Amino acid sequence: MTRSALIRDDLPYWPAALRLDQAAAYVGLSVPIFKEVCPVKPVKFTQSTRGQRYLRDRLDNWLADLDPNGPLSPKPVRRFGDNLDGGKSAA
Repeated sequence: MTRSALIRDDLPYWPAALRLDQAAAYVGLSVPIFKEVCPVKPVKFTQSTRGQRYLRDRLDNWLADLDPNGPLSPKPVRRFGDNLDGGKSAA
């Protein structure tokens, strides 16, 4: 498999822990607006403000909570063999 098949070069790489400017870009806001509206607090890796990082998972949760459509419905659980007979067996 080629590298391009594994990694899409045209998509940005977002680390799990983002700097302030990266976190703002990740959610699509300017840094000043991000600082004003984002309730997610950064994790302190060092005592310096340059050592603070926003966890991408926390940002994702915040954005999902903003969605007026509500939570996503979970995917149906499929078991091995569910479709062996064309899905005609009784559940």
